[in-house]
Amino acid sequence: MKKYFLISILAGSVACSDSFLEEKMVSVITQDYFNTEVGLEQLIVGTYDAYRVSKQYNQGPTSFFNGLDIITSKTANDATYSASSWNATASTSATLPQQLGGEYTSSSLLGYYPIINNCNRAIQTIEEGKALGKFAENAVYAELRKSEALLNRAYCIYILNTLYGDVYIPRQYTQAMPENFNYVRETSESLFRQIIGDLRYAYDHLPNVTELNLKSDFGRGTKQIAAHFLAKLYLNRAQTAKYGTTEYGRNADGTIDNLNEKSYLGMLYKGNVATDLDSCIWFASQVIDNSGYHALEADYRKLYLRKLNDYSEEESKELILSCVYGQYGVDNGRYGNRLAAFIGGDYSNAKWGIPLRTWEKGGNTSSRIGYMNDFGYDLFVNKHADSRYEKSFYIEHTTGLRGGTTPTPDLEYYAYDNANNATYTWTDATAEYFNANILPSYNRESWGGRSAVAGQHKMGAGDIAIAYVENTKETAIDINEAISQPFYVRARWIKDGSKYYYRVPTKDVGTTYEYNPAAYNGIDLPSANGQPQTFKYLDPNRNEVDNYYGSRDVPIFRLAETYLLRAEAYGRKNNWAAAIEDINKVRFRAAYKKGESRAEVLARLQPGHEALTESEQQYPYLVENDMTEMMRVDASFWDGASEASKAESYPPSATSTEDRFVNFILNELAREFTFEMHYYENLHHSGWQAERIAYNNQMASSLNRWDTSDNLVSGKGQTGSGQGSFKPQYTFKAFTQSMINMLTDESGALLDDAAKKAYQNYGY
Repeated sequence: MKKYFLISILAGSVACSDSFLEEKMVSVITQDYFNTEVGLEQLIVGTYDAYRVSKQYNQGPTSFFNGLDIITSKTANDATYSASSWNATASTSATLPQQLGGEYTSSSLLGYYPIINNCNRAIQTIEEGKALGKFAENAVYAELRKSEALLNRAYCIYILNTLYGDVYIPRQYTQAMPENFNYVRETSESLFRQIIGDLRYAYDHLPNVTELNLKSDFGRGTKQIAAHFLAKLYLNRAQTAKYGTTEYGRNADGTIDNLNEKSYLGMLYKGNVATDLDSCIWFASQVIDNSGYHALEADYRKLYLRKLNDYSEEESKELILSCVYGQYGVDNGRYGNRLAAFIGGDYSNAKWGIPLRTWEKGGNTSSRIGYMNDFGYDLFVNKHADSRYEKSFYIEHTTGLRGGTTPTPDLEYYAYDNANNATYTWTDATAEYFNANILPSYNRESWGGRSAVAGQHKMGAGDIAIAYVENTKETAIDINEAISQPFYVRARWIKDGSKYYYRVPTKDVGTTYEYNPAAYNGIDLPSANGQPQTFKYLDPNRNEVDNYYGSRDVPIFRLAETYLLRAEAYGRKNNWAAAIEDINKVRFRAAYKKGESRAEVLARLQPGHEALTESEQQYPYLVENDMTEMMRVDASFWDGASEASKAESYPPSATSTEDRFVNFILNELAREFTFEMHYYENLHHSGWQAERIAYNNQMASSLNRWDTSDNLVSGKGQTGSGQGSFKPQYTFKAFTQSMINMLTDESGALLDDAAKKAYQNYGY
């Protein structure tokens, strides 16, 4: 009996007015519908869900934010890489990544494999001459649409390879159950050969971005998307060319020996082609120099500046490819963009003047996956020069009230002497310290020059509510200075006489508070308001103030990454001048420019503020000295001896100039793409993922290389020791045991135990 499958076309409108992603409701669809011009066009449009499936559920954030050097999971077993969380039946390492690959939920078939299947359907239909209408009449049109399906399929394959290494990928469309489950893993080399070939075809047949109608076709494939992707693939292949030997588990026939403990590196091997670096440089240059359109945004803040009823940042010429959603949540599937819920932080507390979540500050974050760790913040080596720190994180909040029940601007908080003001009050000691040591130079406009009076409220309308200081033990803020600020201060290190407290929380004492050395945050007890959180995916236009759902586009490829890809290729070819020029293009953009304003906490409390001019440390904290030259790099940044090189915290195994240079590029990618999923891709394919996690992620590491604190609880806290048991094999995900148990040989016989073990990634 011939079977027909109902295909769920997961498409929605984009945020830039009219969209090619027009959803069409059809009650009954047979396979013949997808031979028609309208049906096949809709099928291809639906394949753009390749970029959305990782943003809507927790499968994507769990898969891409666990396994990083800069992010630590909120769940202790995940963060420490406990065997209970990293095995073939665990949610973090197996089940959720598998569901990202494919699952049936909410009457929809979701994930990369269903999208690959739809891409295969579209490609087959065109190649076999079965497509009707314009597809049959216009070869150029057919090649264009086929190129889109090839592009989106290549992305799905790339992500699956990133997660699993060698992996089964079907090339034919499937509309019925297979005769067997003989899903043979395909080598990374073969997969890369396939997707590079597909993207070369797409590059030849997709339009230049200047030929695209950016109102009606925003988000569709362009030559520049294919070129950026190709530059990334060529570099990825060059990065790991040395791992194609039996030492790393690559057999002579190219297959992987998953019983080899170094096979986590062998699976990164994608081939060894002498021209790969040149190809990376050539394709990157087509985007950087020859598009006639793409350019770095002048201000990093503009890329992520979310305002009510303003989607202009989604039209930046820096964006090469975006994961598109619709304004106000229209046609965005079940959840839309939920990234803000997975990585946001808590900020509301009546005692520091933000009694409720507000539209402009962010919504519900109860699905949080993880937190930036100390290494992630410390990568911003000069926070007074590198504006990306302030422009990526909420390092301070102002007081404010919710504006209404629909998306509305925040309202000013109550005056400090208003009866409704519920903020903390001054004590005799904090008032005396503030008046003597802080007030003489404190000229914030909202403060109005008032003196602190014991018993009166600390904060009022327009004042700072909470601020974060990411410092070191050597630069710890004095406890009296911290607690006597006219706002609530959370600092990584606080000094109390000879005592040093690490991420010490507070406790309320009546209407005021004090730091509590009998407790700690951070390490295995991260706090949602204990450290800065990103606002990159904030959506003030969500449907409800406390919900999870967002409709903002998500950058997938942008020009800053293209520059850094090309820079690494130049460096690997020892063309240091060209590499440094590309790196500095990105860093110069990140520099504070004259006339900008720094956050108050940066200008007054963050260590290093002493080097600012006296005026720069005064409200409104305007930048007087352009910091571009302070952001300039040269070869000393990876020489292994200079202070600049040491500040980059390279792993000890980075012993050569090239090793340190590649790690500098990774650091720059981390600074530029904090909390963006493609940093995982860059880190993973570089071959340095395991070393960097083991050296810099304290919760994952087993090393003893951190400072110790005095606020321990039963011997736990910042003891200076790593807390984890990370193993290099965890840089790949596990195939779920239930899936492996279903696999068969080509005759349909279930795999025996030895074959199952050989199929599974090493260590699982």
